[in-house]
Amino acid sequence: MAFRAGMSANRPFQAPRRILLTRLRRIGDAILALPVADALREAFPESVIDFLAEAGPAQAAEGHPAIDRVLVLRRTFPPLPAPLGLLASLRARQYDCVIDLYGNPRTALLAAWTGAAIRIGPMRSGPRGYLYSHRLPPVREPLSAVAHHLKALEPLGIQAGLSSPRIHLTEQERIEGRARLDRALPPGVPRVGVHPGNRWPAKRWPEERFSALIRGLPQIGAAGIVLAGPGEEPLAVRVAELAGAGGGVRPPVLGGLTLRAYWGVLAALDALVTVDGSPLHAGPALQVPTVGILGPTVPEIWFPYSARDGHQLLCREIWCRPCHRHECARMDCLDWITVEDALRATRVAIAHSGNARGDAPRRALGTLPA
Repeated sequence: MAFRAGMSANRPFQAPRRILLTRLRRIGDAILALPVADALREAFPESVIDFLAEAGPAQAAEGHPAIDRVLVLRRTFPPLPAPLGLLASLRARQYDCVIDLYGNPRTALLAAWTGAAIRIGPMRSGPRGYLYSHRLPPVREPLSAVAHHLKALEPLGIQAGLSSPRIHLTEQERIEGRARLDRALPPGVPRVGVHPGNRWPAKRWPEERFSALIRGLPQIGAAGIVLAGPGEEPLAVRVAELAGAGGGVRPPVLGGLTLRAYWGVLAALDALVTVDGSPLHAGPALQVPTVGILGPTVPEIWFPYSARDGHQLLCREIWCRPCHRHECARMDCLDWITVEDALRATRVAIAHSGNARGDAPRRALGTLPA
């Protein structure tokens, strides 16, 4: 059996026949879990690997070459942790190994319900921790989310090297995504997607800055389109209207798409500018150079993307970060990131895209000093 560099072949047991990988909630976290499936496939090429998640996150695993089957968990009411049909399927699949990357009471119960001999999950207080056969101790050092997930493979004797997540779209999804983008913003210059939305106010860069960024894109030979997820359309419209105020050109707004249709549009972009949230991870997973504007969160964990691939991190070193707040009265961590910072980073990102200009600089900004 061939192993990736840095992957250990010392295993105390035979390769599992059937593996269930679970990352139940949050689309971005499901994307960040995909390298675990890649490492499992490389280590156990003959094993059947299934992925379990709720409907949104499950879409990140669709079409992934390392995953044989995607199982969707619909929300249910207690006392059952899952619908009866799914419970029956999980039991019938006869998994040898379950890797639970979420570790809430429901996923711990589901791991135990499968009957798998090997059940790997995070060490938690209370009875749920005893539902795992192998409990992962808390990570103290600031690891990237990808590295953190990969540590769940250590009980299997796998020391996996870091890799980037990849979302796998069908050719038809890519064709339809490019067609949607072409209708909204015809090709001709590099096209930059701007996704300003996030459910938490403390993670949003000021909308007037996004508008000013869009107005400044022609200075670097690009054009912008404002993207919106579910419930974010009013914000996107405000950003577009402000960008077009005073005689400017109002950029198009694209929203109301299904998740994978949205990813099809992302894949056709030359660059993406966004804040902390699932688009921050979808862009790199689709190999679109992405500018990440981060405020209260830890960039070492949530932006594990390389400037060599065009990804640019904008994040201020500030005394109060990380705070993990959902709301904040000051917002200095985001306020101190300027439109000029974002334009400069976007130009670098475009230089790595298919429409890169020869005179565009190819340097990484990294974390901006305070």
